Amino acid sequence: MSKKIGLLVFFAFIQFAVLAQNDTIIFAKPQKLGETINTGAEESLPILTSGGETMYFARTFHPSNTGGKMAGQDIWFAQKSGDSFERAKNLSNLNNKRNNVVVGAARNGSRLYLLNQFEGDRKTIPGLSYSDYNDSLGTWKPAKSVAVPNLDVKGSFYSAYVGENEDYILWTLPVEGDSAGNDLFISLSDNSGESWSEPMPLGADVNSELDEISPFYDTDRKLLFFARNKTSNKDDYDIYYTERTGESWTSWSEPVNAADLNSGKFDAYYFSGKDGSIYFSSNRNDSLSNIFLSEFKELELEEADSIETDSIEVALIDVEKPDPVLIIETKDGTSTTKSLSSLTREELLAESTNIRFVYFDFDKYNITAKYIEVLDDAGEILDNNPDINLKIIGHTDAVGSHAYNQILSENRASSTKEYLLIHGVEPQRIATEGMGKREPYASNLTEEGRALNRRVELFFTKVE
Repeated sequence: MSKKIGLLVFFAFIQFAVLAQNDTIIFAKPQKLGETINTGAEESLPILTSGGETMYFARTFHPSNTGGKMAGQDIWFAQKSGDSFERAKNLSNLNNKRNNVVVGAARNGSRLYLLNQFEGDRKTIPGLSYSDYNDSLGTWKPAKSVAVPNLDVKGSFYSAYVGENEDYILWTLPVEGDSAGNDLFISLSDNSGESWSEPMPLGADVNSELDEISPFYDTDRKLLFFARNKTSNKDDYDIYYTERTGESWTSWSEPVNAADLNSGKFDAYYFSGKDGSIYFSSNRNDSLSNIFLSEFKELELEEADSIETDSIEVALIDVEKPDPVLIIETKDGTSTTKSLSSLTREELLAESTNIRFVYFDFDKYNITAKYIEVLDDAGEILDNNPDINLKIIGHTDAVGSHAYNQILSENRASSTKEYLLIHGVEPQRIATEGMGKREPYASNLTEEGRALNRRVELFFTKVE
């Protein structure tokens, strides 16, 4: 995806748990968000309200956009439910047939900042607008323009992000028109957005001869995150971070490539919620961008003896075999000697039968060779019993946030289903679910126990 697919670049504001200033930041392996957010269209530019209860993002090339699939970007939003997002909806009364995107959420989510100023459905003016929520009507008010002195947009590609306290605007602006790269600028306010200073460049430590886009600033750690394109391909971007070294907005440390997040293709529009969950856009393994989730890996495995489990009354089990492939529990007790194919139909369908296969590597969801026999047996059972369906439930250990582990568990279930589909099982016969870290099988206080919690469970059910 080229960043110039529309007029918009998104900037995000980050708040997360503080690490030591000089530590190298380690990010968890990115996980693609599920189908409630990502579709066959393009999803990008995520932003969450301060409490993390609502995500706003831009969706492009979707038939339900205002004006249809080939019209401009639309604002979509999704409410948080537990550790997952509900299915996204179109924010219809703030969209028109042109490009629309949220570039800031303030006042506990009751004010949205929008890129552009609008004059009817056919004309937009470079700048910013805002809309306040009307509680009595349950809808968003018509957008009002934001006055920014000496805002000079020399080309068609620009964007902005407004901090949630309405004290700064981060800009991406073309330096000398579309043929030149974009630089990063900032406008400041000392009266909660009533008035703004003119855009000021962030300085040569950040701005280079390449293209810098999609910044946001973490006030707690004095870190700026942004994306920069590559000399080898101007349409591919990497996410970087740099530390603010003084009180000035023009003094920064040498930018560091956030390698754990980057894919070699387009990676940008980084946003972090208050719980440390990281959201960003990437077109890895796709021609269009999707929204991915990561987090800060502040807790390494060797430190995990301090983990608090979600269930204090977790039973400790025999962990003499640290690398089990299949654990089958029936009414006769736990058996690790039976194969899946050896179970009778009655045992398969019994509510007391629990079929688990483990062990996934930490932070991974790929199906490895050790599981082939298990899944081949599962596929054969379904082939031989057309009146039996399968439910697959993914689980994780306790390392990491609820939000990140929820997506990881869903991916473990989905990759299991994908293997069975490739080998001929009809998709309607397989349901999947992710439980995150909510239902540990063993103690999370030891590596052996955490290994047993990184699992998938199979439940065969009779078709009603």
